[in-house]
Amino acid sequence: MSDIVTGQLIHTHPRDRVSEAVVAIPGSTVLNPCANCGGFAALVHVSVDDERIVRCPGCGLVRQELRPASPSDLYDQSYYMHDVPKGGYANYVLDAGINRRTFHRRLRSFERRVPDRGRLLDVGAALGDFVLEASALGWDAEGVEISSFAAEQARLRGARVHTGSLEQLGLPSASYDVITLYDAIEHLFDPAGTLTEISRLLRPGGVLHLVTPNVGGLQARLLGRFWYHYKPGEHLYYFSPDTLRPLVERSDLLWDGWAPSGSYVTLSYVFNRLRHYSRQPFAAFDSIGRKLRLGPAAFYLYVGEMEIWGSRPR
Repeated sequence: MSDIVTGQLIHTHPRDRVSEAVVAIPGSTVLNPCANCGGFAALVHVSVDDERIVRCPGCGLVRQELRPASPSDLYDQSYYMHDVPKGGYANYVLDAGINRRTFHRRLRSFERRVPDRGRLLDVGAALGDFVLEASALGWDAEGVEISSFAAEQARLRGARVHTGSLEQLGLPSASYDVITLYDAIEHLFDPAGTLTEISRLLRPGGVLHLVTPNVGGLQARLLGRFWYHYKPGEHLYYFSPDTLRPLVERSDLLWDGWAPSGSYVTLSYVFNRLRHYSRQPFAAFDSIGRKLRLGPAAFYLYVGEMEIWGSRPR
């Protein structure tokens, strides 16, 4: 796809919609519709790793042109355990300690909005780190995770995590004070459906806290197709505040604002991710950082993401 021109209109035909109804064949792909408009018409946004990232000509939402036919094609054990610097949870287990520092900071931010530590649901719980951290701080916390491998690992670590998609679990209505969606909405096949279900599950006045890459942010604009968060085959949607807000508000949730979001990282973590751009010398730096156990030397870094706050009307 080296001849792709940014902004080129991709003409789709009615027959393209048939792909949404076909039986999923393992390893196959189907067209990915706009999460806001539901259509398939698109403009080429960028080309990344020979895959097209496209933009809806109607609402501007950026998305991957194609998606896996089934979530199970992606979220297996290798996704959580491999050491690829871009894609998956590179060394997720090794980095669990630093991830929990980020989660601790996010939990403390709830105290301004939800002073009483009640019931909390983490959607996309992965290996359960956030659920464990929330439980340690006094929340009645549980999670939902589509990967059976990750959910089982979370339970083995002591986290209460359901296996399956949120929409299919049938959890009780109006039963949670806080629902979190961290680095998850960009992976979802149906973001609108998940947000609607979150609205049903929140108690009146309950809070949604969501973190996702910001395709409208400065880093994305400066780096273009080299932006770290462009991950074909993994990230299906790339939101900005302007394209995420309509999705939230159509789900009967209030939009309570957004801000840039960061994470605690180590030099070792940064070197690992920079391997994507130049394997040497960053692979050597990464190896040295791991051997020297630089994990405790953490610092907070804005990594091209945003956090949004929503709530269910009282």
